[in-house]
Amino acid sequence: MVALTPLQNPAQSFCWVAPVSDSSELASEDPLALDYVAQQVGLLLLPALTTRSSRAQAYAMVAYGLDLAERAIALYGYAATDETRRELFERWERFWALATFELKQGQLPRGDWDAMRGVRGARSAWRPGTAPLQRDFKLISRQQELGNLGAYLVPLRRAGLVMDGSLRPSPAALEIIDAFWDELGENKHRSRYDDYALLVLQNEQTRIERANANLTLARVGERSRLTSLIARGRVAQQRRLFEALFERARDPYTFATSQLVEVATRSEVFAPRDVLDGAIEGRFGSISDDLRALLVTARRFGEVMQALVAAFDRIYASLDRAGWIAPRDRIARESFDAAALATLTEACAELLSAPRVDEIRRLPVHGAACLRLAEDLRHADGASALDLVLAHHAAVQRDRRRGEGWIRSEAGKLVLVVTSYTARPDAPRYPSFKLDVVRTLLVDVGRLPAAAGQIVAGVEA
Repeated sequence: MVALTPLQNPAQSFCWVAPVSDSSELASEDPLALDYVAQQVGLLLLPALTTRSSRAQAYAMVAYGLDLAERAIALYGYAATDETRRELFERWERFWALATFELKQGQLPRGDWDAMRGVRGARSAWRPGTAPLQRDFKLISRQQELGNLGAYLVPLRRAGLVMDGSLRPSPAALEIIDAFWDELGENKHRSRYDDYALLVLQNEQTRIERANANLTLARVGERSRLTSLIARGRVAQQRRLFEALFERARDPYTFATSQLVEVATRSEVFAPRDVLDGAIEGRFGSISDDLRALLVTARRFGEVMQALVAAFDRIYASLDRAGWIAPRDRIARESFDAAALATLTEACAELLSAPRVDEIRRLPVHGAACLRLAEDLRHADGASALDLVLAHHAAVQRDRRRGEGWIRSEAGKLVLVVTSYTARPDAPRYPSFKLDVVRTLLVDVGRLPAAAGQIVAGVEA
């Protein structure tokens, strides 16, 4: 018989250990709101794309699913409302995710290029064997925000593939939708895939059979998974998606930037800073003066972001090492030595003279505050730099309605209030400006070899 013995000091004996999530739905903390500003700068450069819309087949999958919802509404007589369309699309999304798991026999490890948004929910719902699978499981928390429709709807609208203000595909998407399973005339059984998917969308259906009309769920996964464009050599569909996302982009920069990323990747240049440098210097092809000015501004903002986040992390790490409380002067000395302070002040001065810096100033949230911080830091010493960075952090937290900040000042000392942040003062922290998203999409549409995808960070999981 096992005897239970009370612990003398349970606070030192208990800890929570958990593996890294295969599908984290949380973004890392952004204590100075600089990641937000970086995303907005990336939006100036690539307004048709978002950081969460990085897979070409997902664009086709979402467009097809929205069209499938319209067909289900007409076929089954459902109410033609956006609420109905969302519900029907989510049924399709769960069916599609389970089909990929069926093909993979449940094996979708972290980093697998077939891993979709909501992979953890699909993994929990999938079971080996031949028994039917449940249709109405929870694919992902905060479904409308984090699911594929939430991630891809805005860029689909920007690309003209979904009509503005609606959940209905536009005529420009019809060729992509019609060729979702196969090219017209190449597969006489294409209609069976539509029939299988429409069956799953019926209100009366609560289960997904592993086969329908001699068509298996695994076969559905083989033809629709995220890597199907590459694995099945879907050259014509790849061309359609490249044209829609890049060649016919409605802004002056998306296509030009995609060409820069393509040339840079073929030249084995992958890091965002290096890509920007090469593009500015003209090593990856000629660009317009407007685009060069925007790239210069992004390059300089990246330097400021890297220096500022490193400074905040040094402050945090110094306080953490000191046992969460230390004299303010000591933290200033440890966080802002001469070299670090020079790097920060020079980066701020460079950004303030960037050719398109006023576009950052006009951002609706955090942009103007970021530049005011840069202006104040240009001539700051270590102690004042410490105060300025912490004041900016506290203002960001107030704007987010999350209190007064993670570090409090008390009688000449600093006190760590939030102790759960992981400081990484030596991490690069240079923003990607969505250049990695462009590279992933170019791999998916066949413009770059699949091996280039091994360089891309942040593949959807």
